[in-house]
Amino acid sequence: MITTLLLLQSWQVQHAEPGALYIGLHAVDSSIVWASGTGGRVARTTNGGQTWVVTMVPGADSLQFRDLHAFSAAEAFVLSIGNGTDSRIYHTTDGGATWRLSFQNEDPNAFYDCFSFWDRQRGFAFSDSHDGAFTLIRTDDGGATWRRINPGAVPPARPGEGGFAASGTCVVTRPGGLGWFATGASAVDTRVIRTTDYGATWHESVTPILSRTSGEGLTSVAFWDDQRGAAFGGTLAGADSTYANVIMTRDGGASWTPTGGQALGGVVYGGSVVPGAATPTLVAVGPSGTARSDDDGMTWRTFSTANTWSVMFLSPSVGWAVGRGHISRFRPGEP
Repeated sequence: MITTLLLLQSWQVQHAEPGALYIGLHAVDSSIVWASGTGGRVARTTNGGQTWVVTMVPGADSLQFRDLHAFSAAEAFVLSIGNGTDSRIYHTTDGGATWRLSFQNEDPNAFYDCFSFWDRQRGFAFSDSHDGAFTLIRTDDGGATWRRINPGAVPPARPGEGGFAASGTCVVTRPGGLGWFATGASAVDTRVIRTTDYGATWHESVTPILSRTSGEGLTSVAFWDDQRGAAFGGTLAGADSTYANVIMTRDGGASWTPTGGQALGGVVYGGSVVPGAATPTLVAVGPSGTARSDDDGMTWRTFSTANTWSVMFLSPSVGWAVGRGHISRFRPGEP
């Protein structure tokens, strides 16, 4: 069991795989959860994590699946990162028994970081910028085809600006066409860029998180509802840095303000809101561990030191995390 420091809360390792790194994570419900990672790995449970089945996507053994979006025990998409043709999206409709190549990037200047779906038909993916423009692609037919969103509808990019494929959560969607992506690495500032119409138009918001180097910026975005959300990030410089790494919005991402404290030393790779908690609760993960805030991000306490990249909660007692060598389920402990 991973070390616990707060109220006996902990991560209970359900699947241990030394040498593997799991990064993508999507919990459909309390029984069905998917995870993805290095070496073309995709893992799935249909019984809440009592058993996990790990498969390798054919032809993808050299790829890192950094993001995953699942709809059911049968259907899921995974996104791999990399320059040029290494950026791909695969689709399964039979629980991972077979996979279809849904999208393969042919632009040598594109590097896709994250994606998300509004529903089974509509979704979008986000790439780092090139020549002052972001590359966003969208599907309206369940991944059968993808087309580029008009760059003129997206705010211009700063030099070098892009995303961090640290947890598959630099992009998030909500019903009704709401969507956000988070940036960094610009040496100017960080931004959350949002849409309210399924990606037809986009609007920017500069955030308080700094981006002084290519290793600083925003990594993750999560929302409780259409208005209230949090964004996470920081610096890759080191786990001992005291860098502000959590910000909040209460107007759908139009404006962002710092929280009261630093969640983790160094950088937060992934963050999750905790739906249904008695108080506004956030969980942040990164190479230095897991931290939790039960007061809207004002104060934080670390309850694990395990190297963890992505996290997703469905309720105060149901959540999963993935990282270096592990897929783990939240153990609530004593109230």
